[in-house]
Amino acid sequence: MSIADTHAQRSAPSAPREPAHFTSCLISASTVMVAAEGEVDACNASDLAEYVECSLEASTRLIVDLRDLQFFGTQGFSTLHKINVTCSGSGVNWVVIPGREVDRLLRICDPGGGLPVATTLETAVAAVVRGPRSHLRMIPRA
Repeated sequence: MSIADTHAQRSAPSAPREPAHFTSCLISASTVMVAAEGEVDACNASDLAEYVECSLEASTRLIVDLRDLQFFGTQGFSTLHKINVTCSGSGVNWVVIPGREVDRLLRICDPGGGLPVATTLETAVAAVVRGPRSHLRMIPRA
């Protein structure tokens, strides 16, 4: 092996990233599920937010299924926050089903559990039917 061969091996391009692919389907008349596959990074995170917003239409419940992502960059957390704000402003009950990559980022960026998360499709459906979590608490009068 020559020095040129060694250099060629080190500078070989890495495998191309798999682009994100988004799909949506109605689970019920008022519940839509958006699923993502591939990789969500700084280049396409806003595409996910736009796709979710376009998928809402007349739905009052949303499930974002991110279990099939192979990569979820930090910009993805900002996208989940944007989805949270959009849903809150529109009166949409929503929940995210994280995969391994999303769960890792949520443990770092959302340790207090501010975003609505479900571990399975069944618990996600139950969560959006039940309604949004409220951070408001009654304070007794003195």
